[in-house]
Amino acid sequence: MLKPSKSIKILKHQSSTCRDNFNLICWNIEKLSLSEKFKKYLQELIVKEKLDFLLLQEVKKETQEDMDLEGFSYILSLNMQTKKYLYGVLSAFKISCINEKKLLTSSKELSLLTHKSSLFTLHNIKNNQELLVVNIHAINFVTSKSFRKELDYIQSQISPFKGALIVAGDFNAWSKKRVEILRDFAQSLNLAKVNLKDEKNIKKVFNKTLDFVFYRGLEVKSAKVINCDAFSDHNPIIVKFAVP
Repeated sequence: MLKPSKSIKILKHQSSTCRDNFNLICWNIEKLSLSEKFKKYLQELIVKEKLDFLLLQEVKKETQEDMDLEGFSYILSLNMQTKKYLYGVLSAFKISCINEKKLLTSSKELSLLTHKSSLFTLHNIKNNQELLVVNIHAINFVTSKSFRKELDYIQSQISPFKGALIVAGDFNAWSKKRVEILRDFAQSLNLAKVNLKDEKNIKKVFNKTLDFVFYRGLEVKSAKVINCDAFSDHNPIIVKFAVP
């Protein structure tokens, strides 16, 4: 594996603004993005759920091919690459992106000696407000101290921003200590957790939830988890937000 040299960006909606209500999906897709069956299913979800934001983790892309995401702008923040493939977190959206920031963890995961990536995208919403969306795949296979250090760094990059905020992804919070660190992270940013009635379908390790959507400065109109075990052992979270 090579340390990634760049990120991939295709922005096609720089004159489009956010709707008062928008729908978001958060999903660790476990490198299935090149599967034709998966692409068909994702497109069906986009249409059925009227999705405006896609926050995907463990995306796999061929180096020489564009992503098959017609109708979306996107940024892919890489955490590793080979000569043939690129891997990372992907944020896709149907509105303008006025700024972005890509972060790599300073620590590497023990088993694969790879970094993890996070992606910040900044968008205009109504009444001259801004929305910051943070897509995270938190580091695994490191000590709790290193896990806290990485989340503290992400928190330090977010904290100057005072507007509407969504922080979502696979946080790998599979231990009591990691849950405590994640709770401290959310509280430090005044984030609320999107509550789900059907949490039985959320990916868990040691009975601890891995995938979360946090928010502030927005209203949650609805939230659900879709069971689609045929594709990934993570299930997608779909949230409908309203801009107050």
